[in-house]
Amino acid sequence: MPPEALASLDTPTPEKKSTPLSPKDRLRWVPETRFGLWFLGTHVWARYVVDVALNDMFKMLPPEARHPRRILDAGSGPGVSLPILDRLFSPAKIIAMDINPGEVRRSQAQAKLCRCPVSVSRGDATAIDLPDSSVDLVLCHQLLHHVVQQEVVLREMYRVLAPGGTLLVAESCRDFIKSAPVRLLFRHPNEVQKTATGYQQLVRQAGFTFGPEHVRASTPFWSLTDWGLRYKLGWPRPINAEPTEVTLVAFKPGRSNQT
Repeated sequence: MPPEALASLDTPTPEKKSTPLSPKDRLRWVPETRFGLWFLGTHVWARYVVDVALNDMFKMLPPEARHPRRILDAGSGPGVSLPILDRLFSPAKIIAMDINPGEVRRSQAQAKLCRCPVSVSRGDATAIDLPDSSVDLVLCHQLLHHVVQQEVVLREMYRVLAPGGTLLVAESCRDFIKSAPVRLLFRHPNEVQKTATGYQQLVRQAGFTFGPEHVRASTPFWSLTDWGLRYKLGWPRPINAEPTEVTLVAFKPGRSNQT
């Protein structure tokens, strides 16, 4: 990621007064806290969460899936993923959407750093405003644990993907989301949080296919209360602890029309 992109993230775009969320919005999506919105604009988030996840998922893709023409970034947040998607995939177009008007503005700023055309708009992942089979790759990065209707979101992603298209999923898992520091500083719908295995099952139930080589479950340092200091000092890791992060690449069955 270009240094100028990271530098611009630490100071979020000044917020204009936005329209309050409707009761219907609040049933679909849990708004982030002020601290959470700030954290999503930090170097730590960009470098050690988004960049690492996207590069890990790119490495899991077969060569024929590494050149999508049209990419949808569903729930783009502050938009730090957009220049990375542009760099990794060199697509013809990126479509970014987020339900939060403030995050739409931050994504628009990041879109200017991309070489390919990028459209950014406010959108609802439970009702994606795109035709069937209209994109070749969907990025779902840290989105599912924010929404109540996870199954509906994945069905929509399946619908807009072309046959043979790719879904990239990166999610923080239940034990991390329900930990005391995260519950204090961030906001999530706790009743829908899942383990790494649970998210894999959810993706399969939506109709996607993937193998064990397309999944990575881990416990990154940023998901630990001490940021991994104890393990660096030689403390033993807990046995059979649930992973706090899962990344996977999945595919919509069918033959791709990409050339």
